[in-house]
Amino acid sequence: LSLLMEYAAFVKLRLYHKELQRPYRIPVPDWAAVIIVIPPALGILVIFAVSNWYVYYFCTGIVVVGIIIFKFSDIFKRLGWVEFESRKTNNHKYATAPLDEDGITNPLEGPSADPPIDNPEFVIA
Repeated sequence: LSLLMEYAAFVKLRLYHKELQRPYRIPVPDWAAVIIVIPPALGILVIFAVSNWYVYYFCTGIVVVGIIIFKFSDIFKRLGWVEFESRKTNNHKYATAPLDEDGITNPLEGPSADPPIDNPEFVIA
């Protein structure tokens, strides 16, 4: 179930929140992003369909426990018992560079690009 929610979030963010800053972006058109999630989502639904009732009870219980934990964390945050730390960082060393307006990324730019080698004796064989 969590993967299905991740796929739904991926598609919704991709279609409705294009301007949102992301550490990386899958370089495919929006229609292809939707098509990418269809096969794994169908596989999950098929596996879920052929499962027995114990799987349904377990999944329902996990979802209920997750909702309860979420509600308690919200209550505890309002009471001041817990504080969630949020930090913003622009250091995405291993992420791909964002696409330019024309959809092309220059791989020679950005923090992960290797500097040119000035030593002519250094050759990779």
